[in-house]
Amino acid sequence: MKNIVVLTDVRMAEARLAGEYLAGQGWRVETVPKDICLWDEAALSAWAEPLAGEIAGVIHPAPPRILGGVEAVSEEDWSRAADEGPMAAWCVTKVFCGNMKENGGGSMIYLNSIHAEKPVGLGALYSMGCAAAQMLAREVAQDYGQFGVRSFFIQKGITQSDPDSKSPVSSVYYGVDMRYPTRKMPEEDQLNGLIAFLLTPEAWPLNGSDLMADGAMTQYYTHRRKVEGRPYYDWPSS
Repeated sequence: MKNIVVLTDVRMAEARLAGEYLAGQGWRVETVPKDICLWDEAALSAWAEPLAGEIAGVIHPAPPRILGGVEAVSEEDWSRAADEGPMAAWCVTKVFCGNMKENGGGSMIYLNSIHAEKPVGLGALYSMGCAAAQMLAREVAQDYGQFGVRSFFIQKGITQSDPDSKSPVSSVYYGVDMRYPTRKMPEEDQLNGLIAFLLTPEAWPLNGSDLMADGAMTQYYTHRRKVEGRPYYDWPSS
């Protein structure tokens, strides 16, 4: 029986907590060692080879943040963003989806961010990397779905552990707690149950989906009140 879940990295709090939760539920959780570059296909393949046939799912978090507008980032930042974003996602997908394809299927879960669709001015490279993984997730559903591999892209909202990315071109990081209907920041372990479900065959109808798992945060467009029968938007100041 396949019972291994692979975490490709644990920088993101939600990934670490999901790993702990899944281990408590009886899954065998394996984390790719830090000394293996996720964009080094040969090294990643060598590490994954002994697990072949036992992998039930893979959780690949979003790349690390590189803050700064496009006009300010260096050539080194561009290169790092390419490696840690699209190239890492591509290699992870090729190695592990290939493994699951040959062994009866499984779940490829891109644990990502709302910034795939809602970029902010201080994280342009990060948003590009997220969007690239989002497109890749859709292709995986098409190319590997026929072999039983399920693909899901999770757009998580902003939590306490996220870097503060306030920007003059976006208000999304101002008054974050008030953007949630609950009027408080969610806990980092809020996605554990969802991730556990996506590892099961029952999640098949959601194959290829972008899951906006942000508690309706991105549906908030500032305080709204009626003025003479028309909506009025009171944007928070920076």
